[in-house]
Amino acid sequence: MRRKYLIYWRLPLTSYVGSKVIAQPVYRVDRSYSWNYGHSPTLPRVRRVPSGPGGKLFDHPLNSPIGIAAGPLLNSKWIEAYSRVGFDVLTYKTVRSMAMPAHALPNIRPVENREHAAIATAKRVDGQPTLAVSLGIPSVEPEVWRKDVRRAKDRIGSGQVLIVSVVGTWAPGMDAEQLVQDYARCAAWAAEAGADAIEVHLAVPDPFAEQPQLIYENIPLSAQILYRVRTTMPKPVLAKLGVFRTPRLLHETATKLASWASGFVMTHGVRRRVVDEAGNAAFEGAGRDRATIVGADTWPLASRQIEEMLSWRKAGAWDRAILGVGGITTVERADHLLREGADAALIATTALFDPLFAIRFRQLRSTAVA
Repeated sequence: MRRKYLIYWRLPLTSYVGSKVIAQPVYRVDRSYSWNYGHSPTLPRVRRVPSGPGGKLFDHPLNSPIGIAAGPLLNSKWIEAYSRVGFDVLTYKTVRSMAMPAHALPNIRPVENREHAAIATAKRVDGQPTLAVSLGIPSVEPEVWRKDVRRAKDRIGSGQVLIVSVVGTWAPGMDAEQLVQDYARCAAWAAEAGADAIEVHLAVPDPFAEQPQLIYENIPLSAQILYRVRTTMPKPVLAKLGVFRTPRLLHETATKLASWASGFVMTHGVRRRVVDEAGNAAFEGAGRDRATIVGADTWPLASRQIEEMLSWRKAGAWDRAILGVGGITTVERADHLLREGADAALIATTALFDPLFAIRFRQLRSTAVA
């Protein structure tokens, strides 16, 4: 078969069926997080990446507005690999102020979403899956990731942007001020290491709430964190948000946080109870009865929230960047969000199954222009 762009494989990860890509995941779900961290991803070698449609994020020109959200890019080797196949907004996986191990295997399981829970299945993980992820938020030591962020910045090219995702680490006995300081400390380290922008991960449990909720649902705490980060270092600040129960809550939260955020990254995956087909917990261990659902099935909810944010921005509610995430499993979905006005479309799950996604997006746009 003749193709416009020649691709050389290290391993036969991917086969083409028309325009659809079917792939084994780049991230080895049968291996630990530490193993994947230590092994560079094996991606297709591309002789020539098609020209991108351009774009801009803050003051940075982009080759294209397609990128990868926090999660898949474990370190500089992963970032370098994906930067070479057309991804231009690259998010370094969430880091902490201290080392933190990942949960025990299994960490990732394919699921079917049902009314009361997500059901883990024995299906092969490929194509456009929906996954339950129970990793925790692992991180290497700060002295390791700070050097590695510098390395990642050096390895990306012109027209590409490096975002570093940070999260505060809470321990028993800490008060809110200490957690806020921890967020700011990580953000300052990431900025010093060369990040072009800082993503503040707020879609994590709120340790001070009487009822279970995530930090972004606590507007005063979220605003305090963003304010401290914004005033601690000079880089743009992105607030990473999750699912809201109502459009009104989403609008209220975005409006109140806009004073301290340069933009929003949304939507982080959906937290759900995950069981196996016998009704038992799919992930063993305390606190792992619920996991983050990501992938194809999150598109209807995520895209609706993104479109609501875009409509409010068009109406003049505030002027902030919006980076769309959640269920973007096809180039058509990415194209839809960008044409609606999103500043970037970031994939996560799909990046592990379709490493040539950004190239196919460029081909789609070039075909549309022609």
